[in-house]
Amino acid sequence: MNVEYSCLMPTVHHYTEFLGGDAMFYGLLLSAFSIVRMIVFIPIGWWADERPFREVFSVTAAVGMVGCFIYGAAGALGDKSFLILGRILTGFGASNTTLSRSYISQCVEADEFGSVIGKQMVFDLLGVMLGPALIAIVRDVQVDVGWFHFNEDTAPGYIMAALQLGMLISFLTIFTEPPPKKNTTIRKESIRDDDNENAWAGVRRCLGGGGGWFMVLTTFCVNFQLCSLETVATPLMEKNYGWGSLENSVFFAGAAFVGMLGMVSGIKFGKAIGGRVTITMGLGCMGAGFALWCAFDSGQILPIVPFLGGGAILIYGICLVTPSNSAYFTQVVEYEGGNQGLLGGIWSVFMSAGKSTGPLVAGYALQRMDKGTGNWIIFVLCLPVLAINILSIPAIAGKMGELDKVVEKLSVSVGGGVGSGGGGGGNEDLTDLESSLLQDFSS
Repeated sequence: MNVEYSCLMPTVHHYTEFLGGDAMFYGLLLSAFSIVRMIVFIPIGWWADERPFREVFSVTAAVGMVGCFIYGAAGALGDKSFLILGRILTGFGASNTTLSRSYISQCVEADEFGSVIGKQMVFDLLGVMLGPALIAIVRDVQVDVGWFHFNEDTAPGYIMAALQLGMLISFLTIFTEPPPKKNTTIRKESIRDDDNENAWAGVRRCLGGGGGWFMVLTTFCVNFQLCSLETVATPLMEKNYGWGSLENSVFFAGAAFVGMLGMVSGIKFGKAIGGRVTITMGLGCMGAGFALWCAFDSGQILPIVPFLGGGAILIYGICLVTPSNSAYFTQVVEYEGGNQGLLGGIWSVFMSAGKSTGPLVAGYALQRMDKGTGNWIIFVLCLPVLAINILSIPAIAGKMGELDKVVEKLSVSVGGGVGSGGGGGGNEDLTDLESSLLQDFSS
């Protein structure tokens, strides 16, 4: 899915204009994918709780493959509506990404959660970096056979349809089901053996008293900011700097590289200074990125150096937050006895809500900018979401500290470390994780 994202983003704006779409349609097109995912995340999580993972993965991969093919074929069909249809079906197919947390929780012990999830995030970013390379390869390729047209606009659809077909085959042939779910050492003793509890009781504990509300708010915020930036980036770079698809691809690859640095830094800082401080630092970096943009914005044109610098700081902050925020949420779900599939779906709903509203807000901002409104409209629309997130930190800091103490105590009692968003426990595991991530990235 991340390869698909970075393939599509450098060319989707041109593809939309070619088929007659305006700025608002462009924002709606980018949002359609995430809106559909947001709607089906919880049903998909429930489905996977009741049925084999292979079944869910296979059906969603098949639907996603059809959606990608329709997106590619929209150029030949000459109707921008097929872009929307393709992205809707692709969004349904991509809903299987919510199962990663649930699958991992059933395959590894509690003290390995942070390590495995951290690696997954890094490979997500590697997928983002691979996409621009694919676009660079097909940039000058033009194949026309009857109704079939393969070019840099249609390539993201056709390439991803082929990759989805490969995933479908792998799910049907070599995919392995996880073992039955086991209670972990981090779960509360009082609920460890309660198998008859209503699943929604666990949801209320995790999102209420457990503090999970802050983690889902944060994942909404960071995805809102990231998707707002990626929506306005291509049109602004084309308009202000005259960049084409190759330069845009390099931009998104560079953004993924900065994100990689932020992710590794987030894991390191989470160990050294604690998850609470790391999350605060990350949100502060996001605010600093906006401040840099505001300071150098002339009203109509944002100079390229502040634009790239502010974007780098913003992306670094987003990825600095992500490991600790994700680790905290995983620990809350396990500690409070929540259902991984259901709560993973709820987490993904908030993530997709940010990814859906971000492009819609950015599309509106682009439309206003086309009518003469300056770049400031983007800052005005995006900053309140970040401000709410930052102002929520004092309300959750105590809960994070409480969870850190519980995790540290349990880590000592079992003689190991839980991959934690907080400091104090599991230093050896986190050191191994840092080395592993850096080794993976070097490869």
